[in-house]
Amino acid sequence: MRSMVLLVSLALACSQARADPQACREAVKAYNSARHDVSEAVRSYVSCLSGSRGHDDCSSEFSRLQTAQIDFETAVSGYEQDCN
Repeated sequence: MRSMVLLVSLALACSQARADPQACREAVKAYNSARHDVSEAVRSYVSCLSGSRGHDDCSSEFSRLQTAQIDFETAVSGYEQDCN
């Protein structure tokens, strides 16, 4: 039984080690784009907070930041899947 588990584990490791280069390139592009979008959303949110003076709750900027974070999480997952 242990040898069967070992064989299955090795087979899975080998199949995961052969990442599709094109899929990985696309995953890297998606990751870089998502990272950029989060950075821009953070800048926008911080700018809104700094200039609000109590007149703007910055909810739209925060919403964009949340969306960018969700996209980033998806991109990280795609990178882990396609580049490992």
